[in-house]
Amino acid sequence: MESLTDAATLIGRSGVVKEVVRCLRDEGRAGALIVGSSGSGKTAVVKAVLAELHPHGTVIRLAATPALAAVPFGALTPYLAGLPAHDLDSYTAVLGAVTASLRAEPTLALFVVDDAQSLDRGTVQLIAQAVATGAARLLATCRPGPLIPEEFLALWDDGIIAKFDLAPLSRAEVHQLCEQVLRAEVSPWVSELFAKLTEGNPFMLMSLIEHARATGAIGQRRGAWFLLAPPELGDVPAADLLDHQVRSMSPEEKTAAAIVALAGPLSLGQILRFSSPRAVDALEMAGIITVSRDRDRIVRPASPLIGEIIRRRVPAGRSASLRASLLALPWAGTVHPDAFLNQLRWSLDSGADVPDPELLRAATAANIDLDAATALRAAGAIREDSFLPEGRIQLAYANYILGRREASAGYLEAAQPVRYGRASYLAALLAARLGPLAAALDLPRDAGSGEAETGGPDQLRWGGPAVGLATGLLLERWDGRTAELKERLQGLAAAAEGNPEIRLPAVSRLAEVLTAQGRVLAGLGIDREAWHGVQGTGLALPLVYEDVLARHCLNLIRAGEWEELASALDDYTAVLSPRLLYSGGMLHVMRGYSRLRQGRIPESHAELLLGVEELRIADPWELLAFAHAVAAYAAAAAGHPGDAAEQTLAFRSTGYREPATLRLLAEAYCAAAEVASGQVPGDGRRELDRLAAEAQRQGLRAVETDIRRLALRGGDTGAAEALAASSGAVEGPEAGLLRDYALAVAASDSNRLMALSDQALSAGYLLLALEAAQQAAHLLEHDPDKWKLTAVQRKVHHRMVAAGMSGQMNIVRGEHYADLTARETEILKLVAGGATNAEIAARLTLSQRTVEGHLYRIFGKLGVSRRGELMDIQRDLPLP
Repeated sequence: MESLTDAATLIGRSGVVKEVVRCLRDEGRAGALIVGSSGSGKTAVVKAVLAELHPHGTVIRLAATPALAAVPFGALTPYLAGLPAHDLDSYTAVLGAVTASLRAEPTLALFVVDDAQSLDRGTVQLIAQAVATGAARLLATCRPGPLIPEEFLALWDDGIIAKFDLAPLSRAEVHQLCEQVLRAEVSPWVSELFAKLTEGNPFMLMSLIEHARATGAIGQRRGAWFLLAPPELGDVPAADLLDHQVRSMSPEEKTAAAIVALAGPLSLGQILRFSSPRAVDALEMAGIITVSRDRDRIVRPASPLIGEIIRRRVPAGRSASLRASLLALPWAGTVHPDAFLNQLRWSLDSGADVPDPELLRAATAANIDLDAATALRAAGAIREDSFLPEGRIQLAYANYILGRREASAGYLEAAQPVRYGRASYLAALLAARLGPLAAALDLPRDAGSGEAETGGPDQLRWGGPAVGLATGLLLERWDGRTAELKERLQGLAAAAEGNPEIRLPAVSRLAEVLTAQGRVLAGLGIDREAWHGVQGTGLALPLVYEDVLARHCLNLIRAGEWEELASALDDYTAVLSPRLLYSGGMLHVMRGYSRLRQGRIPESHAELLLGVEELRIADPWELLAFAHAVAAYAAAAAGHPGDAAEQTLAFRSTGYREPATLRLLAEAYCAAAEVASGQVPGDGRRELDRLAAEAQRQGLRAVETDIRRLALRGGDTGAAEALAASSGAVEGPEAGLLRDYALAVAASDSNRLMALSDQALSAGYLLLALEAAQQAAHLLEHDPDKWKLTAVQRKVHHRMVAAGMSGQMNIVRGEHYADLTARETEILKLVAGGATNAEIAARLTLSQRTVEGHLYRIFGKLGVSRRGELMDIQRDLPLP
């Protein structure tokens, strides 16, 4: 483990190593002090510095330990063998002996001290004096804060030595470390979660990586490492080192560490009821806890991993005793929001009798946090009949999050009958996701079908028509009745004005419908309201937060708001990284789909393949089928027919669920991918026409526009006029440019297409810029002024390379091949390969006259007159 840790910490420390080496080679500096918490990689930096420095003089290595610190000059004992025993306690005698020894060296000696905070005072003074007088140099490591010897700080203040503080690894450095250790690509959600759990401590991180691999919490798929299960934190190898560190603490420090781990976060005032400020400072300096610097002064474990390790090692009897002491304090009922579930787990571990209302509250909170294990534990402990139905609903949710759909349906059925109100809404929310498994459930859909809840403000706000309307709406499947759905969603949003848990999801769904209809600006406006509302209220319904986030992302993608989308995804991953086991696939798909819409095809392809694998692990929002479809198209566009075939087959065999409004578009992506990658004969025009017509019938003009754009991109220039009509019914600046683009294609106006390409690029619509430029290139293929084609092709090439794509990638397929039969395509390939008519006839067992007839038809379809032009076309636009 030590060598692995050394290599790992240098990922984020190479700059420090160079600076320390430069400092030690500088005649104006006499040394360097490296400061960092336990496990930050101080020792690894020292080893790397010495390996780089190759010191020619004597290296005096001092082993500083707490035990030796109690012995005067204990660390120097190996170098004082010639000193009489009676002089070993004399500072003057030791100083004289060491000074004489240093002067006898031909070059300056180098003191190398690890953990300088454990040196005895005499040794510190001796080393400081030797360095200050130029008799020796110093390379030392030390814990931060008050633990740094004052004499060394004085050397730094005087500019004699330099000080280097080792910060925790950044998220980027954590990801780099993970990939180096695991020797393969790593899902960013693995490194994001590991960074959160370890707070960037290299030693803890290395330990967690090795443990997660050994226990199967991470595993390889498609050559990359993914998160498969929540990692068990209490048993990582680093636990033994931390356990030893805690055992060496004073009883007061141990108590404070245990209280913070079991019940934290807590205020500093609460902790000081159990320990002194000195003990708190010692724990902070040791890297066991952190104390916030704001007014609240919140104390929590230095990392979730450290907190869990300490919590697991508190004996049961001691744990129960500490809990009783905490509850005896007058402010025991004041619980930090982040500490509620932690204290609930502590109560259950102690065998305490937790009231059923608290258990139900905890199960609900755990499901909201996607903490299925805690939800199962809390809901499973409920005993009273009056709380059992809602407890079973929470059990159903926890099992659904874990992918146990049949168990979830079973618990939901066992919860019957469900009372009208919040419980029925929760059940309906889950039943809608379970589909056929929950079809037989009898859930109340209106106020007359069950007894309304009464008795308190929280219950009363679930009365009225909102719950019944929402319940019925959730249990219905999308059937394309867009206008009716929009009307009902508007009614629901109005009826639930005082209930954000119903209103905000309804508004989010309404926004999705509006943007799919083409009312992009109106939809995005209310979508932002729903998203900000969810963030502001801490929506208390399982799975809803991410559900609203997914729709928010789709609406931003539709509107081309790329920066706002990236910000929403980045904020989520930074704040809610423990949820990434379940939500990571959704985030990949949204990011990959946005890059597809931007024209960043290779990035989209890579991101979507990651998303597909993540969704195969966990897919609570049922996006897998949609992910297969867009991944298939991205693979085909990027020139990976094997991936495209795999994803289209998976799409055809996966039942489609969400996003409901994009089902027709998903089918269109799949159909276009099948044609582009050569999986099906023909050009796919009929299928895309059918899907576009169905989208138009349902009033989904934006979806229709996307499908017709796919058809035009695939070589069907006949779709241009229909695209102009549909895009004219869609709001937003891109739709206006798209309409002009379609009209220019219909008019075969290459000049207008190039002007539109420049406009689209300036407006940030790279994909449209590429489409327009490539369409212009196709129109100019037979222009007698070849310089025009060359100029356009050069512009296309530069724009594609700037977008990270191969300059040879064809976003837009020429219309040429759409009309060729399979036999004509085969003959064209042979002609391009240089075969004569006679050779083609012999190879295909045809007469030469038949071959000539095929060639005449090929010439007519492609608009060429010479055999050489066929070879140019086949070379520039490879046949499927």
